[in-house]
Amino acid sequence: MLVCLLLCVAAPQQIMSWAMVLVGALLAYSHWYDTGQAVLLNVAVDVFGVWVAWYLLGRVWRLGSLRTHHAIIKILAAGMAASACTTLAGLTAGFWQNAYLPTVIEALLRQWLGYSAILPACLLLFSPTARQSGERRHPRRHLLRHLHFKRLPWPLVSLAVAVALAVLLGGPSMIAFPIPALLFCAYSYHQQTTAWLTLATTLSLIVSDTLHWGLMPPGQASIWSQISLQMGLQLMVATPLLISSSLAARNDLVHALNQALDHDDLTDALARQAFMRGATEYLQQSPAASYGNGVMMLDIDHFKQLNDNHGHAAGDSVLSEFARVIHAAIRPQDLFGRLGGEEFGIVLPDTACQDCLSIAERLRRCVEEIRLYHDSDEPLRITTSIGVVHDSQMPDATLSTLLSTADQAMYYAKHHGRNQVHSLSSGEMRDLDPVPQR
Repeated sequence: MLVCLLLCVAAPQQIMSWAMVLVGALLAYSHWYDTGQAVLLNVAVDVFGVWVAWYLLGRVWRLGSLRTHHAIIKILAAGMAASACTTLAGLTAGFWQNAYLPTVIEALLRQWLGYSAILPACLLLFSPTARQSGERRHPRRHLLRHLHFKRLPWPLVSLAVAVALAVLLGGPSMIAFPIPALLFCAYSYHQQTTAWLTLATTLSLIVSDTLHWGLMPPGQASIWSQISLQMGLQLMVATPLLISSSLAARNDLVHALNQALDHDDLTDALARQAFMRGATEYLQQSPAASYGNGVMMLDIDHFKQLNDNHGHAAGDSVLSEFARVIHAAIRPQDLFGRLGGEEFGIVLPDTACQDCLSIAERLRRCVEEIRLYHDSDEPLRITTSIGVVHDSQMPDATLSTLLSTADQAMYYAKHHGRNQVHSLSSGEMRDLDPVPQR
């Protein structure tokens, strides 16, 4: 926990953090020892181990992302090095009088187990775990999808049963019982959850062993049995941590590939296929949205003329800035996609018809305020024409029909002055013609 605190704080606060570590260690050991010399020796030995772990992880190996097995291996190795240094410092300070080698090994393994179980869980707790930017959220359905009231959390249940059996049956070999359950948790839960379940399992088994409830009956508690137990616990900790980190790295890679496939490189808007897929999900969701769903088509005015006059580099800058402004102005659950060239689509889920028109007008004003400097001191200014349709106006209409209707409305806006929002009336919808070429 102390190493995690030191790794997570910024450099200017590290001196204060080290001071807090020293004060905390002094206060803790002052309750255990009567003499000041013993307190200072224990503090020096423990802080030396903490410094070694901090130096290796913060200065030498640089953890970076914790969502790889390489990071977990570095944490385990740093814990081993810190434990070895703490043990050697304890020998030097004379903590073990006439200590035999097995006693030293057991002390080293006990220290290493503490680092291995606690450090990954704490580091993962404080590391940024922002959700993937490309993931869409259905606010109401998202919660219900994860609250399975009629289902048991089987990985957690299997882990509880495995720990109970290990304690009740007793014997060193029972340490293997929780490992399959922890692997089940590693495949089922996030990396952070797996790390904390592993820590809780380890603490449960250590407490049960201390109270002689199982694992190591009092008559069999030899030093080599304790070493065997410590090694078994270490393997039980390392295995799910390595598996969950490998799965996290794989998930990140899959997400990166999906991001590349589903998003336009230039604008970071959804690609046409991904937009159509997501929009169809919104329109077909059950139960239907209370306020219905709005669909917009947006087109940058005079874009071909801008490309001819200023070049394609300027056109790319305009597209990128246009998409950035739209992204910043819509909600996280709204879908924004590039449907081709300078033409974009937006789906506004669970939004009333009048609100869709207000949002479209706000987007139009945001685009109107864009200023881009490309090849002259005069800024490039752009506008957009927006067509809006609401699914309440066209019950049972398909996505293609809604997009076609919004496109017709946008065409009307372009041919009546541009830089405006238009929504077709009921009469205009009945008289729709095929969309003309622009």
